[in-house]
Amino acid sequence: MTKDKRPYKGVFTDTRNWDRFEHRPGDIFVCVPPKSGTTWMQTICGLLIFGDPDADVSYPEISPWIEFSLSSKTVDARLEMLATQTHRRFIKSHTPLDGIPYFEDCTYLACHRHPLDVHFSMWHHVQNMKIDHIDHLHTQDRAANFNAFLANSIENEGLDQPSLELITHHYETARARVKLPNVHLFHYATLSLDLSGQMRRIAKALNISHPDALFDALVEKATFKSMKANALKTAPGAKGGLYKDPNAFFNSGQGRKWDGILDAHQLARYRRRVANLLAPDDVIYLETGQC
Repeated sequence: MTKDKRPYKGVFTDTRNWDRFEHRPGDIFVCVPPKSGTTWMQTICGLLIFGDPDADVSYPEISPWIEFSLSSKTVDARLEMLATQTHRRFIKSHTPLDGIPYFEDCTYLACHRHPLDVHFSMWHHVQNMKIDHIDHLHTQDRAANFNAFLANSIENEGLDQPSLELITHHYETARARVKLPNVHLFHYATLSLDLSGQMRRIAKALNISHPDALFDALVEKATFKSMKANALKTAPGAKGGLYKDPNAFFNSGQGRKWDGILDAHQLARYRRRVANLLAPDDVIYLETGQC
């Protein structure tokens, strides 16, 4: 286990919660920045592990977010739930990989998405939530929100701020570990273009196999259309009344959300900022999933 984790803190996040976590060999860590495919990857893991397209299971609800820390009671409840699980566990994290524990006998699945799509997806997500903890970070002033997205830092308890720096840093921490045999990178765009092929990659990383007919049925359950149609089960927190409209958790599943919203000057500022944060090849991968 890696013990020298970098501490992160935010409105929702406190990585000190990991100090109380007891891992099991075979645990799966779903390591994805917010609005970059977290629920999708959790659902895929659950479908592959349970191997039943008709299972009445809310996979996000049994795949807890350890760092989420609005109260100590909720942390205790999540850790207790994990301790009682008998299936292969899959655990959610939004934290960069240098802030969570590393175990050689576990599997890490990272997924990333075009930063501008993340920015606009997060805005829609916050508008749909009934709680107001981060409303001040996602206001009706779209221009101010975009300025903050470009400028915000992950320092000084900024992990849960809308931030290009968080997305690029998360990607860099994953890329730095990708040569490890148990760390695997995926991208929202390639999941969208070839869900079956990418699910086979995930199954291989998890050492899980299913007959072709069953696998195809599992893929169908992981489509955007299916997940949106079953939002009360597939959207995290939906049964607890977290959203104004649970179906809206799955907003569109489409890319280029900035078209017609950001002007040429704003796009140029984004290009300059992301170029200062990542090498050109890494920008291409983060935006497209292509090497």
